Amino acid sequence: HKFAKVMRMILENSEKKSIPLAAGLHSMVFSLQLESGRLNDKFSYTLKIANDIDTENTLVPPMILQPFVENSIWHGIASKEGKGHILIDISKNNQMLHCIIDDDGVGRKKTEFMDTPKEHVSMGMKITKARIDIINKTRSSEGNVELFDLAKGMRVRLKLPFELSV
Repeated sequence: HKFAKVMRMILENSEKKSIPLAAGLHSMVFSLQLESGRLNDKFSYTLKIANDIDTENTLVPPMILQPFVENSIWHGIASKEGKGHILIDISKNNQMLHCIIDDDGVGRKKTEFMDTPKEHVSMGMKITKARIDIINKTRSSEGNVELFDLAKGMRVRLKLPFELSV
């Protein structure tokens, strides 16, 4: 049932230029629940949203966070001994929406020695960077994606121009 619901949400949103943040988070939470169940509750997650963000009226590109959450699960936590945790933290600063995804998985350095070739860049990362480049050109903004190695795990910081529905 949850898988069908996630697929329906993805299809409904895929043709839209932007969707309410609430809708994007809703489908992401369903995906997190599905993946957690598939991995026998190997990870937990926390969704933290700043009080000054109205998720119903804040607009974001559809599926913008999904590739990074999936990378956290499959490259960071699935390979980890024991349980893991993913934190998704959304805030606003200087008319930019800041989306941070932290995981306490094995991290990039450990992943490099596993089955992923060193020169490999995920398709999700390439597509997301290209989408942000288009947004930057059309809105004269400075959105970006940054990756940080943590002592345990990874951090992805995604910056998007803050946009409200009218």
